[in-house]
Amino acid sequence: MVRLLMQHRADARKGIYPHREPTSALRLANERGYDEIVAIIQEEEQRRREMGSGPNAPTTLASDELASAIARGDEAQALVLLEANPALASACDHDGSTPLHGAAAVCNQRLVAWLLDHGADVNRRDPAGRTPLDLAAASRLGKGPSAEQFTAVARLLRQRGAELTARSAVALGEADWLRASHAQGMLINPIEQWGGGLLTVAVWHDRPDMLTLLLDLGFDPDERTRVEDLDDVIFTWGMPLWHCAVRGKHAMAEMLLQRGADANAKVYASGSPVSQAYGQNNWAMVKLLEQYGGVTSAMTAGHYRLTELAKQMLAGQIDGRVEEGMFAGQTLAEQLLWSAACGGDPEIVRLALEHIDWPRQDARWYRMLEQPLRLWNHGPWFWAHPDWDRTTYLTCFQQILKRCDANVPGRFGLTLLHDIAAARTYVTAKELLEFATMLLDAGARVDTRDHLLKSTPLGWACRWGRIELVKLLLDRGADPVEADAEPWAAPMAWAEKMRHDAVIALLREHGG
Repeated sequence: MVRLLMQHRADARKGIYPHREPTSALRLANERGYDEIVAIIQEEEQRRREMGSGPNAPTTLASDELASAIARGDEAQALVLLEANPALASACDHDGSTPLHGAAAVCNQRLVAWLLDHGADVNRRDPAGRTPLDLAAASRLGKGPSAEQFTAVARLLRQRGAELTARSAVALGEADWLRASHAQGMLINPIEQWGGGLLTVAVWHDRPDMLTLLLDLGFDPDERTRVEDLDDVIFTWGMPLWHCAVRGKHAMAEMLLQRGADANAKVYASGSPVSQAYGQNNWAMVKLLEQYGGVTSAMTAGHYRLTELAKQMLAGQIDGRVEEGMFAGQTLAEQLLWSAACGGDPEIVRLALEHIDWPRQDARWYRMLEQPLRLWNHGPWFWAHPDWDRTTYLTCFQQILKRCDANVPGRFGLTLLHDIAAARTYVTAKELLEFATMLLDAGARVDTRDHLLKSTPLGWACRWGRIELVKLLLDRGADPVEADAEPWAAPMAWAEKMRHDAVIALLREHGG
């Protein structure tokens, strides 16, 4: 069955939100010792690469190791690997991308130069059809390399023969090339659900001239596209305006709005341009969007601690916009509760709870309880507000916990203790202990096994190396041996597999 699925393009490396890679098929098979399945996945991945276009050196573990080093910015390790095996310059990783694609994507000029000097194909396309120059152009998304770093790498690639593409032409301001391509009927706008299309590229690179040109050529100001990999037909749109709000590009935002861009556009799983303007505390942008029909939703009020606005919404003094089809809930109170728990506003949480009367065992409580663990305004994102009070997430968690059962089940048999063990890396050890202690004091069980890793919360804590949480769970009666567990799912097996020596020692102290 695995081979059949792989032959039909199944992705063995895509995990389940929010744990992603640890719950991918390949990782699960590896960690459980399913060697035959691991071999099948690797064989089929290699077959796909060999069926691709262009020359392709055999992919080895070294190729993936090199790709990982480049992606995480470890230039020294990447050069060590390349110097030891120069043939890697033309090899592909498991995704079918070359090291030059990876180096260009992070605008590492030294690595790009080394790879070009050792025969890397400057115009090689990855499985998505992107050249290294395309990926360099995309590097300005989010907190990417600086404009100067992009310019230096783009210049180097062009000097070595990189051909212009639509995206790179927009990024580099090549207006004549774009006009000529359009006149020939060759200029298309491939839109990605996260990175948008050509108009979004113009915003990333602060190219109002390119934005004007593309709008004059008739391209969609909202860059609407269907979200991939979903069973339902769901669209995402508004990426150019959304990025204007993120980056404070007032003039380009106004240009888009004047050409019909939707101020209330819905960028899939990322909110609206209005919500991003609030996230940046850019009141001039908020005002501009409101002039063109932008509305503050309940989700925005909760995420960004707009307490007074939320009060007015709940009191019926102003219309609280409820977003359709939201996993956060269907009513104003539900969406305010979900977003305020995520954003860390105890007062909005308190008020919203007054309008909710679910039974204590209702499964909907789970998704509310897990929101404070996201620390929405204190993560690594560009909308973060590190100066805001960080302790309020715990208060929100406690308020919700009083209304529900501590063992309310989530997807795949997960409990909140499992989620805490695998919390995001920016959640501190102290915060993890406080969240977990609240749950344990409220009666959370320590022996529940999930359906993904078939492990208890202690097993998860051992796998993720959360030694403070391991100690807490053991002190609260968790079984250090778990004789009933599958051999690979026992606490000690996880600690040994992940090489967490301190956790191993602690388990042994408790009889593990």
